[in-house]
Amino acid sequence: MRTSAAVAAVLAVTGAALTWAPAASATTAECVPHPLGTAGLYAEFVEKDSVRHSDSEGAVAVGGDATFGAPGGSGFSVGSRLSDTDLAKLPGGHSLIVGGTLKASGVVLVKGSGIAGEVVDNSRGETFDVDGDKVATGPSPIDFGKEFTGLRKLSADWAGVRPNGETAADGRSLYLTGTDAKLNVFAVSGADLEKAGEIYLKVPVGSSTLVNVIGTSYDMAAKPTSGVWISEGGDYVQDDYDRHTDGHKSIRSKLLWNFPQAETVKKNSSAWPGAILAPNAAVTMTSGHINGSVIAESLDTASGSETHQMNFTGCLPEVTTPQPVVTPETPKPTDTPAPTPSQGGATPGTPGTPSASASPSTPATAGTPGTPGEATTAPATAPAPAPSATPEGDLATTGSAIGPGAIGAAVAAVAVGGGFLAFAKRRRRTS
Repeated sequence: MRTSAAVAAVLAVTGAALTWAPAASATTAECVPHPLGTAGLYAEFVEKDSVRHSDSEGAVAVGGDATFGAPGGSGFSVGSRLSDTDLAKLPGGHSLIVGGTLKASGVVLVKGSGIAGEVVDNSRGETFDVDGDKVATGPSPIDFGKEFTGLRKLSADWAGVRPNGETAADGRSLYLTGTDAKLNVFAVSGADLEKAGEIYLKVPVGSSTLVNVIGTSYDMAAKPTSGVWISEGGDYVQDDYDRHTDGHKSIRSKLLWNFPQAETVKKNSSAWPGAILAPNAAVTMTSGHINGSVIAESLDTASGSETHQMNFTGCLPEVTTPQPVVTPETPKPTDTPAPTPSQGGATPGTPGTPSASASPSTPATAGTPGTPGEATTAPATAPAPAPSATPEGDLATTGSAIGPGAIGAAVAAVAVGGGFLAFAKRRRRTS
């Protein structure tokens, strides 16, 4: 096909040929910071009932009844890592909100105040305590019905955003690799996620990550999964509390696991980094910690399970035209072996064994935050990208991962080209 003089002029102006590729989603507007709204202020945000022990370092909001602490066992402490700035943003300034009845046994508010519809002694005459007068009785300042209507819509809308990240598996491990500097989106079925003995995430520092987990259930103990490993461009490091680089922490704080269809989500003893959005699910934590936050229809945990004050700080798209839920593709096969830990590191891939870095949680005495686990040494060698993975920064070949700058350049080039073409036509008509 011949190139007209007008098009040639366009190419001379732009300095490069136009490469057409779809944007991450034609139905999304610019991303929105703090997209979870009120729910994003809490380490635990639960629509209905919650049964908790040990600690939450952040704020806790429960729309139904809350059974906190257990007779003869651990109590439950709230808010140990909340700052004055955090407290000022909370509705009513309360670090603990219970819309129904608070059934308490050794409940301590380390920082902030609380409000509940009713407070009852659940200690069976042993250690009843709700930290003096810090928990008042009264109506909830949060409309949980309204909040969860919005959260369910967000969850469903995000599930329709087209993935731009690469998902690969080697039969034991699952690799999530993204190269977009702003937003990396993955879609994986709950069944495929359950098959992963380890999960490896590699995205640019500073980018936000959305992992859509599709299916009605997910059980982290099915394989089981021994941990989540994060790479900020070099070696992978198993996530465990906050003894990591700033880059690692940035990736974790902007990571959201979205379960739009799940009715049950079960977490095992491995640390789970990032925020969990499961607005229709009964979430169960059998042990271990969430290095992030959890938003669920209901929450039930064993003694020793904690949520840490690492709320979601990422930027996710505002969906202007909702699309059907993306059907996840089967992860691409890769024969890349899982990273080999360097000396002193925990061996990823030992079925059923928590990482050597994770300190088993002992039931925390009310008011005493749980002890952080030790950080795992990074594996010496990061796995090579899956066969079809795109080198970092090569947006043009990813198809869906074209950046706003490239789109702007293309639009500008088209506009200039249109001007040249119109001018050429007028010259022909008048000549």
